[in-house]
Amino acid sequence: MKKIILLITLFTFSVSCTDGFEEINTNKNQPTTSQPKQLLPNIIFNLANSNVSDSYNFGDIVAQYGGNYEYNELDIYNWGSDDRFWEKYKWLNDIYDLKKQAIALNDKNYEAVSLILETYSMSLITDTYGDAPYLEASRGEEGILKPKYDSQEEIYTQLLLNLDKANSIIDTKLKIEGDLLFNGDMLKWRKFANSLHLRLLMRISNKKNVSLTINEIVSKPSQYPIFQSNADNATYFYSGSYPNISPMSDGINRLYGYNIVIPSTHLVNTLIANSDTRLEEWIDPIEGKNNHLGLLPGLTLDKIGGPTNYSRRAENYFYTKTKIASLLMTYSELNFLLAEASQRNLITNGNAQGYYNTAVEASFKQWNVTMPANYLTTIAPYNSTTEVLYVQKWLALYHTGIESWLDWKRTGKPSFIKAGPGSKNNGKVPRRIMYPSLEQSVNAENNNKALQKMGGDDINKKIWWDNFN
Repeated sequence: MKKIILLITLFTFSVSCTDGFEEINTNKNQPTTSQPKQLLPNIIFNLANSNVSDSYNFGDIVAQYGGNYEYNELDIYNWGSDDRFWEKYKWLNDIYDLKKQAIALNDKNYEAVSLILETYSMSLITDTYGDAPYLEASRGEEGILKPKYDSQEEIYTQLLLNLDKANSIIDTKLKIEGDLLFNGDMLKWRKFANSLHLRLLMRISNKKNVSLTINEIVSKPSQYPIFQSNADNATYFYSGSYPNISPMSDGINRLYGYNIVIPSTHLVNTLIANSDTRLEEWIDPIEGKNNHLGLLPGLTLDKIGGPTNYSRRAENYFYTKTKIASLLMTYSELNFLLAEASQRNLITNGNAQGYYNTAVEASFKQWNVTMPANYLTTIAPYNSTTEVLYVQKWLALYHTGIESWLDWKRTGKPSFIKAGPGSKNNGKVPRRIMYPSLEQSVNAENNNKALQKMGGDDINKKIWWDNFN
């Protein structure tokens, strides 16, 4: 009898000691799985920083808003293997984690946000390199360590599906947390998804008949809301308190690193010729003088001279830690896209001049600059027979990542973007960048297959949608 009682006692003790063991020994303040609201801020901040760096250090050069007075291999197209956009796979890894968590929690809004950010990031990878890993990318946990490359056409097909899905699953009545871009406003995320959709549709408009889809989006605003004002812009604003400072600003960067790029003759002369009030907002005069001089793009270093001979990027953007913002996409850009679509008879809603005027006005307002009263009537009126639409769009895209270079690759405009006299690329402006050397080593088989399809790892090779001669 004593033995039976003892066994019962031991069994009871054993059960009571293990009951709730997992709960007791789990640190609720340190969960093993991050929640979407914890993942999203870091993703947005990193994408914002990446976009600013891309703009100031690469986009401004290849779109010829400026030129380096030292280390100007980028300016003269002496390019080699380059990983600057391949590094966006790091942020895609985080975005995929966000999507996995959103799906596991059945949270459609976070899933939609992950699809939009995935599309934005992947579009930059494929638009700079061409074919790239996508459907098998970031699947190392599944044992896929050497992902195959998808064609750019295949990638775009999926990206457009992503945006369709994102728009359809968003619940605008609910807000999300951790959103540093739109403060949880899901209507603004829907507008971003559909505006980005129009950007990508216009990107491939020389390869695919996209008129039906563009018309569908533009003609049904309740089903496909798009940007309606600058208040909808996909812009990340830095707080100005460390570490929430742009990578180009004082406290992170040096003035030398900011001013090594000199405003180009294209930018300075176009603004001066148009009596454009954005000149004083964007550009400081020659040091100690009251006049402006830009740098001709693509000069050899011996032809440039010292930086004090030229105008400078406006230094208040460097010293005022909240001045630089990360411009992902703007209301102005959207209206330039619609103006072009109307001019090419791709849409029936609205008219090209109306969209153009809205786009130009939005750019001035975006930069808090008063537009001259005669700007749209005398200085730069809409004219379908000239390049004015594309020149004004080029101005409006200043510091919007690398969008101007990508737009030039599609349209060939503005036509003043040409190889400079010191170019080492046979008088050609590059159409893509070369794959990273590490990728050519660790994923050689798949990389070689992609190169064979594309005709070699050549900066002059056109990517799929790049269709102008």
